[in-house]
Amino acid sequence: MRRIVSFFVRYPIWVTVAMFSIIGFGLISLGQLRYSFFPEIPPDTVSIQVVYPGASPEQVSEGVVLKIEEALDGLDGVDRVTSVSRENFGTVTVESIKDTDMDRLVADVKNAVDRINSFPVDIEKPVIFEQKFRIRALSLVIYGESDLRNLKYVTEDLRDVLMATEEISQVNIDGLPELEISIDVSEAVMRRYGLTFGEIADAVAKTNIDISGGKFETSDEEILIRAYGRDYYAEDLLDIPIRGNSGGTVVYLRDIATIRERWEDIPDKLYYNGQTSLVLNVDQSEGEDILIIRAKVEEIVALFNGQHTTIQAEIIDDRTVPLTQRIDLLVKNGLIGLLLVVIALGFFLNLRLSWWVAISIPFSFAGMFIIANFAGITINVISLFGMIIVVGILVDDAIVVGENIFAHYERGKPRLQAAIDGTMEVIAPVATSVLTTVIAFMPFFFLDAFLGKIIWQMALVVVASLLFSLVEAFFLLPSHLAHSGGLHPDKENPAIRQKIEKAIHFLTYRLYA
Repeated sequence: MRRIVSFFVRYPIWVTVAMFSIIGFGLISLGQLRYSFFPEIPPDTVSIQVVYPGASPEQVSEGVVLKIEEALDGLDGVDRVTSVSRENFGTVTVESIKDTDMDRLVADVKNAVDRINSFPVDIEKPVIFEQKFRIRALSLVIYGESDLRNLKYVTEDLRDVLMATEEISQVNIDGLPELEISIDVSEAVMRRYGLTFGEIADAVAKTNIDISGGKFETSDEEILIRAYGRDYYAEDLLDIPIRGNSGGTVVYLRDIATIRERWEDIPDKLYYNGQTSLVLNVDQSEGEDILIIRAKVEEIVALFNGQHTTIQAEIIDDRTVPLTQRIDLLVKNGLIGLLLVVIALGFFLNLRLSWWVAISIPFSFAGMFIIANFAGITINVISLFGMIIVVGILVDDAIVVGENIFAHYERGKPRLQAAIDGTMEVIAPVATSVLTTVIAFMPFFFLDAFLGKIIWQMALVVVASLLFSLVEAFFLLPSHLAHSGGLHPDKENPAIRQKIEKAIHFLTYRLYA
């Protein structure tokens, strides 16, 4: 170790190259890091969603969910299976074991579900998919003096504008009930025409469908045959034939029923500032930047509000606020730390020495940004928490090394020798003190469950920063001090420095001693 320290002390050009390289590549890596509210978690769950119209939660559980759980029992790579049964709907979530091949697991789950042949006949085809990373970025509330139907169309247009941008890929509407088509038939009318509810429902279901008729090929092309008969508005259902007779009389749906469009009956309604409102939830997916999303949403909202007078949009539940607050806190703490180091060491030791010691903070963070970029993590509330923790202890080792080098120099040793001897004297205790902190954070890399998927990023930030601070304190700082003006024997201290030295001497040897 002494040879390595001596090499860097005697050849400062390598130290300068190393320092500027680390800081330069660190700034490049910082520019490449993306921002997110929480760490991006690789997909490790498979979701199975089944719609069972008209079924109670008990029927969904017994007829669908339990059968799926039994089919998944013993499947390779499955850690845990959980389920939720609601009215008309059931969800089964399959959590995988760590490092499981998700593509293979999804295929195995699909095969297991497809083998079930005892599902109720009324259920829709199960939807099986791998859950991707998706987290809320912010929400928009759209409100104004308008009815819900008009507000729906305006909100859908705004959603389409957001989705059309390159920065945003996930937007959904919240607070909007489903639009239903109600067909009301009285018992008196059914008795008059000799109809039943089943006949009417069957006629509507058979008529209001899209159906494929196959295909045929010619010498030049392949032609698909498909009949499009699905209607989406109440007036389109009026001419559905319900019954005909040999005399040519046809009973249409309009003759026996009242057809109207209405909103789904739900107990919750959204209001903002006392006005009807809807919410657009803008989510961040893998590979996107939450700060860029926020900037783009602000731009679109400003344009939207300028084009509309009765309906306005406003950003709520902005997840970038706590993120930017933590960034501001980190920058503030870092600048205060730099200032305190420069003032304290500059007063008691040497201003130039304090400057080189303070360099440990930006150098360590630059090295950490390089590691973070290679590790693929983002700047989020967890990694920022690690930065805030470590920013206060990065200069501890540099302060000890720098002060000891200065002490050896004051004993009369040459600059180069003082730098080497001062470093070697404290290299063991300083390394031990820093490595104990590193070891304390190592278990975070081996935690399981949800906490283990995110907390390792905090540990990576702390460990990488501390290790780079050791590199700076043992190899770069001695060379900088040995060749700086702070340890120059032929340079006379300025008048203010001489007065400070006299004041320190008086306090130490006259008052304290």
